[in-house]
Amino acid sequence: MRRALLSASVVALFLSACTHTAATPDGAPRDTLPGVTRALLETLEADGALAGAYVVDARTGEPLFTHRENVRLLPASTMKVVSTSAALSALGADFRFTTPVFLEGSQAGGLFLGDVVAQASGDPSLGSWRFPETALACDRVAEAFQARGIHQWRGNVRISGTDGMDGGMGPGWAWDDAAYAYSAAPTPFVFRENVVDLALARAPGATCADAPSVQWTPTFATLSAVVNVDVNAERANLACVRGGGGVRCTWRSPTGGPCPQAAAVKLSVDAPEALFAACVDDALARHGITRLPLSLEAPTPPLPPMPSPLVELISPPLSELVRVTNKESLNLYAERLGMRFARERTGQEGYVALRTALVAELARRGVPTKDLRPVDGSGLSRYNLASPRGMARVLLTSLQEPYGAALVDSLPVLGVDGTLAGRKTTQSTAGRIRAKTGTLTGQKCFVGVAERPNDTEHPRVVFALMLGNMDEGTKPNANETFDTFSTALVELPLR
Repeated sequence: MRRALLSASVVALFLSACTHTAATPDGAPRDTLPGVTRALLETLEADGALAGAYVVDARTGEPLFTHRENVRLLPASTMKVVSTSAALSALGADFRFTTPVFLEGSQAGGLFLGDVVAQASGDPSLGSWRFPETALACDRVAEAFQARGIHQWRGNVRISGTDGMDGGMGPGWAWDDAAYAYSAAPTPFVFRENVVDLALARAPGATCADAPSVQWTPTFATLSAVVNVDVNAERANLACVRGGGGVRCTWRSPTGGPCPQAAAVKLSVDAPEALFAACVDDALARHGITRLPLSLEAPTPPLPPMPSPLVELISPPLSELVRVTNKESLNLYAERLGMRFARERTGQEGYVALRTALVAELARRGVPTKDLRPVDGSGLSRYNLASPRGMARVLLTSLQEPYGAALVDSLPVLGVDGTLAGRKTTQSTAGRIRAKTGTLTGQKCFVGVAERPNDTEHPRVVFALMLGNMDEGTKPNANETFDTFSTALVELPLR
């Protein structure tokens, strides 16, 4: 049996503060969505927080509840609704990224002399472990070598098509997040989500001061790390910063506390080209194809180079990429999908082009910049600004377009999956709310769709709830606020 949304005392506090605007058949007042929600948000504001909410009918756009709907706050990861809906609008749900791989050189019998060249397509899923077809990218290159009868080769692995393209961190991103996977730079060429895994372990009987063993996944990872230990920390953790061509990590153990035996972290790489080259080398070796040292004299005279298509590496459809982007809140995917949208609309990539394209797309939907000012696609930027009215309008207009179902399907389901899998539900709310969440320090946002099974007039609503200036002592906290709000969205009358 699922736990109730909040303790009975907390719920009673909000309900007792409500202004009741409806009555039961016997004349007693009853709770309403506006009454419960307004009392809840005013409680937060009295504690110094900022709050805004907007609820509209999903079919007509009729406003059903408003509370400071024009206040501008940081949208955080709810910006992914903006970038993914824009990509779906411009490219269609069935669009796929295609990364061509060529041989540039000459083949003499079983020997190939030349380079393996991949044309950057911006595919965020290339080499990703999330999809079976993308995880085997390097094996497909090796299999294509075998199909051509190549048993030996001498040359390099290169990436083309990245000249003049911006591939750094986005404007307004936090520099101290740069080492971690969630801040992996959205480079024009992406491989394995520009991420490698670092695992640390202590041998049996080792003390906290002893150096741990280091293991990389994949084993051909090109990132280097220096790991220090700190045995006088307040709590156990593993923290990393980028620098010196690699990362520096500190594994902390609490003073006098138990000694951690293992720790793991996903780290970003800033040279995905090198990671792809190492992966191709590994796959060719596993398939019995020998790579000759570049220093060796060619066994046969080289023939004139002739670029030749080798294989095309194709992504899953855009609808699936959008689904993982929003379900798992993947920043790199959101940025790359946004950049592909910008290229489709402006012919260029980069954050200037992205903002130009998004502003035009929002204007088409009737969303002015005073309601939504986009800077990046993921929401990592502290320069993004959005109002509840603007965010709700993005989702509302998406529902009216052919890709609307694909976008809604990509949103986490309350109590079921994605970033809402662990949220509390009631019997009536479980599975009836789909929402993208967004979190930055002091900020929490929710944008989504709620089904109201007992309301024939407004059976489906679009909502945006945005909270700012929150701290650790704010009561109720952001998740408790959303729990109460989501229950009201499904269960309570609108007036």
